[in-house]
Amino acid sequence: MFSGRTLFKQAKTRRPGRAILESHLNRYILALSIILALIFASHIMSLTALRQGAHDATAINMSGRQRMLLQQMSHAAHDYAEDGSPELRENLKDSIKLFETSHYELIRFGEDDAALHAIYSEGEDSIHAKVLQLINNVHWVLVDRRNTGIALDAIEHDASGPLADQLGAAADAFEAQANKRAAWLSSIQNYTVLALVLTVIAEVFLVFWPAHKSMIRAFKDLDQQHSEAQATLKRLSNFSEIAADLFWETDLRGKLIYAEGTFLEKLKGGRDSLVDCNYLDIIQFDEENAAHMQKAIATADKYARIRGTFTDIDGETYHMDMAGAPRHDENGQITGYIGTANDISAQVVKQEEVRRLAYSDPLTHLANKRSLEDKLPGLLASASTTKPLFLLAMDLDDFKEVNDTYGHGAGDEVLKAVAARMNATIRDADLAVRIGGDEFFVVCTTAPSRLAVEGLAMRLNRKLREPYGLSSGHRVRVSASIGIAAAPFDCLAEGPLLRAADTALYDAKRSGRDQYRFYEDLGPFVEDMQATG
Repeated sequence: MFSGRTLFKQAKTRRPGRAILESHLNRYILALSIILALIFASHIMSLTALRQGAHDATAINMSGRQRMLLQQMSHAAHDYAEDGSPELRENLKDSIKLFETSHYELIRFGEDDAALHAIYSEGEDSIHAKVLQLINNVHWVLVDRRNTGIALDAIEHDASGPLADQLGAAADAFEAQANKRAAWLSSIQNYTVLALVLTVIAEVFLVFWPAHKSMIRAFKDLDQQHSEAQATLKRLSNFSEIAADLFWETDLRGKLIYAEGTFLEKLKGGRDSLVDCNYLDIIQFDEENAAHMQKAIATADKYARIRGTFTDIDGETYHMDMAGAPRHDENGQITGYIGTANDISAQVVKQEEVRRLAYSDPLTHLANKRSLEDKLPGLLASASTTKPLFLLAMDLDDFKEVNDTYGHGAGDEVLKAVAARMNATIRDADLAVRIGGDEFFVVCTTAPSRLAVEGLAMRLNRKLREPYGLSSGHRVRVSASIGIAAAPFDCLAEGPLLRAADTALYDAKRSGRDQYRFYEDLGPFVEDMQATG
């Protein structure tokens, strides 16, 4: 623990102007780094231009060669059809192989250009479509040279007709693409050189010369010792005015250089687990709290009530409430942050328990009606025809007889067992809800189709009709009637979807219980209900 006397002695040993010298040294380093970065960027651009030029030259040469290869292949096909010698056959095979290989290379070269992609690959009249037909015709000649009149005519037509013209257009497009890229790279290089020159000029006037003058003034600053002592005393005063579990201080990089307080007694690593660590590496913040802190730091402002979590070396997690303020030197420059932190772990645990009780059924520990009302609108907003949401309304059959025969305690046992079986049947991403009494809902977002949710309903029916053993030794049986509605197919609003599922449930009850019904299958029944209701 630092004392006021120790800190004063440290301040006393510092030489006047040291902070200013260090500040301007950093500026020098930054200025030189920027210049080096621009030089490096210019070098990279030059290498990129050379590589791209070589790439474009290859594509241009290859595309220009394709038309010549097409002519050669046409002559080779006619010569082989007339002569049939093995040498002419190999010549034709080599020509078509070279033509085909070059064709696919050119397609790859032109993938990033819309015009080239359209010429080569789009539509029945594309180069690719015609090349495939050409290859088929050449292979036909190789297979049966005596019956290739149609194929030879098609090859000759390609060599002197549209395909040859398209290959010429492709060569022009490759050349245009190369010229466009070369012009762009040239302009980038020019801008980079201009930026380098302007940066050097700006840094001479804005960094090097002002730094030179400031360092001269710094050596004349004979009051540095007193100023640092005053700043140290002020920092200690700030700490003493605040009561907290932890006092902390960071440098400009966020590294903790000081920590003290009762919170350290809870940590398995003590002060050593904090000091010399960057607080962003050991304290985790959610997006909202991180944004508030970053905004305050960016504007050199204070911040308070920033929530984060800290995990010590034994894996124990603490919830922290932090506050901080910038620390300045005698010239008004920020040198770091000081602040406090309070352990609010017990408070957070209590809040979570309150929230859990508010959104869960106390008997079955399933989600309750409030939880359903809170989550359903958001789930419906993401429902679509490719990712539907199915709502299963469930009501236990013959549950009243269990209460009447064995008492409400036995009924509670059955409800707990029903909840456990429901959770064991549905997927983790689905939501099981108890509305009250023997009424339940399942919100299913993991079933991709009606068939899949129908399988879920069958499994629930089968699982829930199995006997239940009571603590009294008796065994009872209940079943479940299920009504199913789907979003967005049946409806997309919360209220109508709930009513649709209830309507389907009513029909399942009316039809004999221990079964399921889909709302979309109710047609006439729904019309009768609307007419009578």
